[in-house]
Amino acid sequence: MGTEDSLIQMVRQAQLGDQGSMDWLAETARQRLYAYIYRLTLNHDLAQDLLQETLLKMVERIKDLEHPEGFWCWLFRTALGNVQHHYRACARERGIEFSQLSRERLSGYLAGEYEDELNRAARKELYEAVVDAMARLRLSYRNVLMLRCYEQLSYAEIAETMGCKELRARVLFFRAKRSLGRQLTRRGIGKGLLVTALGLFGLLTAPADSASAGTVTAASLSVGPVATVVGIAGSPSGVAVAVTVAGATLTITMEHVVYLFVFVLIGALSLIVGLYIE
Repeated sequence: MGTEDSLIQMVRQAQLGDQGSMDWLAETARQRLYAYIYRLTLNHDLAQDLLQETLLKMVERIKDLEHPEGFWCWLFRTALGNVQHHYRACARERGIEFSQLSRERLSGYLAGEYEDELNRAARKELYEAVVDAMARLRLSYRNVLMLRCYEQLSYAEIAETMGCKELRARVLFFRAKRSLGRQLTRRGIGKGLLVTALGLFGLLTAPADSASAGTVTAASLSVGPVATVVGIAGSPSGVAVAVTVAGATLTITMEHVVYLFVFVLIGALSLIVGLYIE
């Protein structure tokens, strides 16, 4: 039985009241959840508190989970809700502080040899810049970066976790990536080091003996042409424009405009290529 099948089976047994399965789920989720919450809050003590709240809600509400295969999306959504509730109650979303990074991991990273050709001073500068830049991002941006880069969720799974359409998840990730890039640029870190910066942040915020650092690649940062255009042009929901055609009222959103633009662009390129071939 595969890992995913085992998880689904454990969820179903826990929903039926099996305590052993519930304990297994709690232990399985603990480390991964901690890494996710810590990267959102950038505070060790707060992450520990919110982790316990999330696990308690998991135990209390697991019977309400209709689709066991969506366990992780449901759990991340629960954790995000706890984080949002905390910041609303404390009015501190923009006043967070990064605390208790693993000094051993940082020392090991600074002393290591890598193919990026950065020296120790440049590596330390990058570390300080990415920590400060990540702390300044809005919570929704940090959230989508964590889910994609370190939890390695697909855009469909991120959309499920956030309760939105997949295009919206892609656009939000594009804007989060661009916002982080701007923060790094202000600190003298070039755009070419974005992947390295994200990889470093994942490494230094992962729990000990954890695989949750994730593998950040240029491919994993891709959102697709439609989401890129929407991210630059405006919201995917956009401003709806009502158009009356033959007595029928049609509602055109930014999403429709982007799809039309891409369609026309592809057609134009095909025509140009055809002319050259002839």
